[in-house]
Amino acid sequence: MAGFDTASTVQNQVSVAINEWGKPAFWVRYFNPCYFTSLSSDPVSECDAIWTGNSSSPHLGAVSTPTQSRLNGTSAEGQADAQTFISALISTYNAVGPLLLPSNGTLFCWLDQEASTSLSLGYWNGWGSYINGYAYAGGHPFHAALYCNPFSAPPNCTTIGASGAARCYAVWSSEPLKCSNSLGNPPAWAAESCGGFETYLWQYWDEDICASTSANVDLDVGHPNTSYSDYCFYLTSKP
Repeated sequence: MAGFDTASTVQNQVSVAINEWGKPAFWVRYFNPCYFTSLSSDPVSECDAIWTGNSSSPHLGAVSTPTQSRLNGTSAEGQADAQTFISALISTYNAVGPLLLPSNGTLFCWLDQEASTSLSLGYWNGWGSYINGYAYAGGHPFHAALYCNPFSAPPNCTTIGASGAARCYAVWSSEPLKCSNSLGNPPAWAAESCGGFETYLWQYWDEDICASTSANVDLDVGHPNTSYSDYCFYLTSKP
Protein backbone atom coordinates (compact mmCIF):
# COMPACT_ATOMS: atom_id res chain seq x y z
CA MET A 1 0.00 0.00 0.00
CA ALA A 2 1.22 3.50 -0.83
CA GLY A 3 0.34 6.89 0.57
CA PHE A 4 1.38 10.52 1.03
CA ASP A 5 3.45 12.49 3.44
CA THR A 6 3.27 16.25 3.24
CA ALA A 7 4.42 19.38 5.01
CA SER A 8 1.26 21.15 3.83
CA THR A 9 -2.18 20.90 5.39
CA VAL A 10 -4.34 18.10 4.02
CA GLN A 11 -7.28 20.42 3.29
CA ASN A 12 -5.04 22.52 1.05
CA GLN A 13 -3.62 19.55 -0.84
CA VAL A 14 -6.19 16.74 -0.84
CA SER A 15 -8.04 17.53 -4.08
CA VAL A 16 -4.99 18.30 -6.21
CA ALA A 17 -2.98 15.43 -4.71
CA ILE A 18 -5.68 12.86 -5.42
CA ASN A 19 -6.22 14.32 -8.88
CA GLU A 20 -2.47 14.02 -9.56
CA TRP A 21 -1.78 10.62 -7.97
CA GLY A 22 -5.03 8.91 -6.94
CA LYS A 23 -6.32 8.02 -3.47
CA PRO A 24 -3.67 7.22 -0.86
CA ALA A 25 -3.82 4.38 1.65
CA PHE A 26 -2.64 6.82 4.35
CA TRP A 27 -1.48 10.35 5.06
CA VAL A 28 1.56 11.13 7.20
CA ARG A 29 1.52 14.59 8.73
CA TYR A 30 3.83 16.65 10.91
CA PHE A 31 3.10 17.33 14.57
CA ASN A 32 4.88 19.69 16.94
CA PRO A 33 7.75 20.20 17.43
CA CYS A 34 7.89 21.01 13.77
CA TYR A 35 9.34 23.71 11.56
CA PHE A 36 6.71 23.00 8.87
CA THR A 37 2.97 23.63 9.09
CA SER A 38 1.87 21.38 11.91
CA LEU A 39 -1.37 19.40 11.92
CA SER A 40 -1.56 20.35 15.59
CA SER A 41 -2.77 23.84 14.64
CA ASP A 42 -6.10 22.66 13.15
CA PRO A 43 -6.55 18.90 13.60
CA VAL A 44 -10.32 18.84 12.99
CA SER A 45 -10.07 20.48 9.55
CA GLU A 46 -7.20 18.21 8.51
CA CYS A 47 -8.95 15.05 9.67
CA ASP A 48 -12.16 16.19 7.97
CA ALA A 49 -10.19 16.54 4.73
CA ILE A 50 -8.68 13.07 5.15
CA TRP A 51 -12.13 11.56 5.63
CA THR A 52 -13.83 13.53 2.87
CA GLY A 53 -11.07 12.93 0.35
CA ASN A 54 -10.37 9.33 1.18
CA SER A 55 -12.98 7.72 3.43
CA SER A 56 -12.09 4.26 2.12
CA SER A 57 -8.81 4.34 4.04
CA PRO A 58 -8.76 7.17 6.60
CA HIS A 59 -5.37 6.54 8.23
CA LEU A 60 -3.13 9.23 9.70
CA GLY A 61 0.54 8.68 10.50
CA ALA A 62 2.52 11.00 12.78
CA VAL A 63 5.99 12.49 12.36
CA SER A 64 7.86 15.23 14.22
CA THR A 65 10.70 17.28 12.77
CA PRO A 66 12.39 19.36 15.48
CA THR A 67 15.02 21.95 14.63
CA GLN A 68 17.61 19.57 13.23
CA SER A 69 20.58 20.85 15.24
CA ARG A 70 18.82 19.63 18.39
CA LEU A 71 19.10 15.99 17.27
CA ASN A 72 22.82 16.07 18.07
CA GLY A 73 22.06 17.42 21.53
CA THR A 74 21.42 16.20 25.03
CA SER A 75 19.05 13.74 26.61
CA ALA A 76 17.18 16.68 28.15
CA GLU A 77 16.63 18.19 24.70
CA GLY A 78 15.40 14.87 23.37
CA GLN A 79 13.00 14.43 26.25
CA ALA A 80 11.67 17.98 25.88
CA ASP A 81 10.96 17.43 22.16
CA ALA A 82 9.29 14.08 22.90
CA GLN A 83 7.07 15.74 25.52
CA THR A 84 5.96 18.31 22.97
CA PHE A 85 5.27 15.57 20.40
CA ILE A 86 3.22 13.42 22.78
CA SER A 87 1.27 16.48 23.92
CA ALA A 88 0.44 17.30 20.28
CA LEU A 89 -0.67 13.73 19.58
CA ILE A 90 -2.93 13.60 22.62
CA SER A 91 -4.35 17.05 21.88
CA THR A 92 -5.25 15.91 18.37
CA TYR A 93 -6.73 12.64 19.65
CA ASN A 94 -8.94 14.53 22.10
CA ALA A 95 -9.94 17.23 19.61
CA VAL A 96 -11.13 14.84 16.87
CA GLY A 97 -13.92 12.68 18.26
CA PRO A 98 -13.86 9.82 15.73
CA LEU A 99 -10.04 9.60 15.65
CA LEU A 100 -8.86 6.36 17.26
CA LEU A 101 -5.51 4.96 18.27
CA PRO A 102 -4.45 1.80 16.39
CA SER A 103 -6.34 -1.30 17.48
CA ASN A 104 -3.02 -3.16 17.81
CA GLY A 105 -1.90 -0.68 20.47
CA THR A 106 1.07 0.56 18.42
CA LEU A 107 1.28 4.08 16.97
CA PHE A 108 4.61 4.63 15.22
CA CYS A 109 5.92 8.03 16.28
CA TRP A 110 8.47 9.07 13.67
CA LEU A 111 11.42 11.30 14.44
CA ASP A 112 12.53 13.06 11.24
CA GLN A 113 16.32 12.98 10.86
CA GLU A 114 17.46 14.58 7.63
CA ALA A 115 20.51 13.23 5.77
CA SER A 116 22.92 15.97 6.89
CA THR A 117 21.89 15.75 10.56
CA SER A 118 23.74 13.80 13.26
CA LEU A 119 21.72 11.93 15.87
CA SER A 120 23.39 11.67 19.27
CA LEU A 121 22.78 8.74 21.60
CA GLY A 122 21.86 11.15 24.38
CA TYR A 123 19.15 12.85 22.35
CA TRP A 124 17.77 9.56 21.04
CA ASN A 125 17.62 8.06 24.51
CA GLY A 126 15.88 11.11 25.93
CA TRP A 127 13.41 11.13 23.03
CA GLY A 128 12.84 7.41 22.56
CA SER A 129 12.63 6.54 26.25
CA TYR A 130 9.96 9.18 26.85
CA ILE A 131 7.94 8.11 23.78
CA ASN A 132 8.09 4.41 24.61
CA GLY A 133 7.45 4.85 28.32
CA TYR A 134 4.45 7.17 28.13
CA ALA A 135 1.36 5.51 29.58
CA TYR A 136 -1.94 6.50 27.99
CA ALA A 137 -5.42 5.07 27.41
CA GLY A 138 -4.66 2.03 29.52
CA GLY A 139 -1.46 1.08 27.75
CA HIS A 140 1.71 2.35 26.08
CA PRO A 141 0.50 3.11 22.54
CA PHE A 142 3.36 5.39 21.48
CA HIS A 143 6.37 3.70 19.88
CA ALA A 144 9.60 5.46 18.89
CA ALA A 145 10.54 5.16 15.21
CA LEU A 146 13.08 6.89 12.96
CA TYR A 147 12.85 8.49 9.50
CA CYS A 148 16.34 8.70 8.02
CA ASN A 149 18.67 8.17 5.08
CA PRO A 150 20.30 4.93 6.31
CA PHE A 151 23.51 5.27 4.29
CA SER A 152 24.20 8.95 5.03
CA ALA A 153 27.47 9.84 6.73
CA PRO A 154 26.09 11.37 9.96
CA PRO A 155 25.20 8.69 12.53
CA ASN A 156 21.66 7.33 12.54
CA CYS A 157 21.46 3.52 12.36
CA THR A 158 24.54 3.12 14.52
CA THR A 159 22.97 5.39 17.13
CA ILE A 160 19.67 3.54 17.45
CA GLY A 161 21.57 0.25 17.32
CA ALA A 162 24.07 1.18 20.02
CA SER A 163 24.29 -0.73 23.27
CA GLY A 164 21.94 0.90 25.74
CA ALA A 165 19.93 2.77 23.09
CA ALA A 166 16.21 3.25 23.62
CA ARG A 167 14.26 0.80 21.49
CA CYS A 168 13.47 1.86 17.94
CA TYR A 169 10.43 -0.03 16.68
CA ALA A 170 10.61 0.87 13.00
CA VAL A 171 12.58 2.70 10.33
CA TRP A 172 11.23 4.86 7.50
CA SER A 173 13.85 5.10 4.75
CA SER A 174 14.21 8.10 2.43
CA GLU A 175 16.37 6.19 -0.05
CA PRO A 176 16.71 5.22 -2.79
CA LEU A 177 14.52 7.61 -4.74
CA LYS A 178 12.87 6.13 -7.84
CA CYS A 179 11.14 9.26 -9.19
CA SER A 180 9.41 7.29 -11.92
CA ASN A 181 6.63 5.32 -10.29
CA SER A 182 3.07 6.24 -9.43
CA LEU A 183 0.99 5.86 -6.28
CA GLY A 184 -1.06 3.04 -7.79
CA ASN A 185 2.04 1.31 -9.16
CA PRO A 186 4.82 1.75 -6.58
CA PRO A 187 8.26 0.32 -7.24
CA ALA A 188 9.26 -3.17 -6.16
CA TRP A 189 10.47 -3.03 -2.58
CA ALA A 190 14.09 -1.84 -2.47
CA ALA A 191 14.28 0.47 0.55
CA GLU A 192 17.67 0.90 2.15
CA SER A 193 17.88 -1.00 5.42
CA CYS A 194 19.08 0.32 8.75
CA GLY A 195 21.06 -2.44 10.39
CA GLY A 196 18.79 -5.07 11.91
CA PHE A 197 15.77 -2.77 12.17
CA GLU A 198 12.57 -3.45 10.26
CA THR A 199 12.01 -0.89 7.50
CA TYR A 200 8.25 -0.39 7.48
CA LEU A 201 8.05 2.60 5.16
CA TRP A 202 9.94 3.84 2.11
CA GLN A 203 9.77 7.35 0.64
CA TYR A 204 10.39 6.60 -3.03
CA TRP A 205 9.27 9.97 -4.46
CA ASP A 206 10.46 13.27 -2.97
CA GLU A 207 8.59 16.31 -4.26
CA ASP A 208 11.58 18.63 -3.91
CA ILE A 209 14.00 16.30 -5.71
CA CYS A 210 12.01 14.21 -8.19
CA ALA A 211 9.84 17.04 -9.53
CA SER A 212 7.78 20.02 -8.50
CA THR A 213 4.06 19.37 -8.87
CA SER A 214 1.05 21.29 -7.66
CA ALA A 215 0.20 18.29 -5.47
CA ASN A 216 3.13 19.04 -3.13
CA VAL A 217 3.20 15.57 -1.57
CA ASP A 218 5.87 12.89 -1.25
CA LEU A 219 5.02 9.26 -2.05
CA ASP A 220 5.66 6.39 0.37
CA VAL A 221 5.06 2.66 0.27
CA GLY A 222 4.84 0.20 3.12
CA HIS A 223 6.88 -2.99 3.39
CA PRO A 224 5.04 -5.74 1.45
CA ASN A 225 5.02 -8.03 4.49
CA THR A 226 3.50 -5.41 6.78
CA SER A 227 0.54 -3.06 6.80
CA TYR A 228 1.78 0.39 7.75
CA SER A 229 -1.80 1.66 8.13
CA ASP A 230 -2.13 -0.63 11.15
CA TYR A 231 0.32 1.64 12.96
CA CYS A 232 -1.53 4.89 12.28
CA PHE A 233 -4.41 6.81 13.80
CA TYR A 234 -7.73 5.75 12.27
CA LEU A 235 -10.92 7.74 11.60
CA THR A 236 -14.20 5.91 12.13
CA SER A 237 -16.39 8.69 10.71
CA LYS A 238 -16.37 12.25 9.48
CA PRO A 239 -15.24 14.66 12.24
